Amino acid sequence: MPLTRDIARRLIGWCAPVLLLASAHSASAQANSGALDLLIPIGARATGMGTAFVAEEGSEAIWWNPAGIARMTRPEFAIDHLENFALKGDAISVIAPLRGVGALGISARLFNFGEFTNTDNQNNPLGTTLRRSIVVGGSFAATFGPRATAGLTYRLYQFRNDCSGFCENEVQSASATSEVDLGVQFRPLPSRPLAIGIELRNLGPKLQVKDQPQADAIPSRLHLGLSYDPTFAGMPPVLKLRATAELVSSPGFGSQELRLGAQASYSAGPSRLLLRGGYVVQSSDAATSTGPSLGLGLASGRVQLDLARVFDSFSSELGKPPTYVSIRVGL
Repeated sequence: MPLTRDIARRLIGWCAPVLLLASAHSASAQANSGALDLLIPIGARATGMGTAFVAEEGSEAIWWNPAGIARMTRPEFAIDHLENFALKGDAISVIAPLRGVGALGISARLFNFGEFTNTDNQNNPLGTTLRRSIVVGGSFAATFGPRATAGLTYRLYQFRNDCSGFCENEVQSASATSEVDLGVQFRPLPSRPLAIGIELRNLGPKLQVKDQPQADAIPSRLHLGLSYDPTFAGMPPVLKLRATAELVSSPGFGSQELRLGAQASYSAGPSRLLLRGGYVVQSSDAATSTGPSLGLGLASGRVQLDLARVFDSFSSELGKPPTYVSIRVGL
């Protein structure tokens, strides 16, 4: 439809100036970056599919591309938990559809990096420091005809050092900033189950830890991806397949990612069993790391439980591959 193509072109054109600003900002930034925990995945469904999720729909998309929540038809509440060698994290989100318009969502996330003992010069314990990061935000997504959606998320970020006892060498502090995610999704071919997603993630001011000259840019990223539902002759209707792919670029920081994901779902009455797999290739000027992921999901009625584990070389060598658990409930 010419009208839908025109809408899609306008959406991409709307994002282009923001992309240019983000690229210029990143190129002028230092090689170091603040608030890197904003890049840690949230949600077992997305993680099990190799985090190739920018073109996917559903409540978990609030953490990946806000445009993906626009076509939700009923409210949903979700709890996400993750653990790896460095932290334990919990997140919650609530999404409410707006009939004929799109959807609204709120989300919050707490990462606990652990409690550390403060010592003096003779290693005598003096107190403890608890390191955490907190994120709260709101999302809005809208539909543009039957084949295009757009979304925006605004979040507040804070990294905290909370010290108890005598803090001779540790300073109790809190560093804060804000960030914006902008995303679009569209289906260019009405006769094909193909979706394309584009997102600009973590756009915002620098994170100031001590003073403005020492502030670090937050890790802005450009995500381009697609999702496709393949079918084959003789495939039973209770079996559904999905393949996803995504490219992630970090202008000015010399890093790119290729993400691949797959999902197979089998329906039996009101229940579904979902098997997922993914693979991530991450490259930079300094190093290259790769890693597979596996996921399992079980949905029955309005409740869905998802599990995922990542087997990247770095975490596996430290003895604790990242593990994810998600529960989503339709209200």
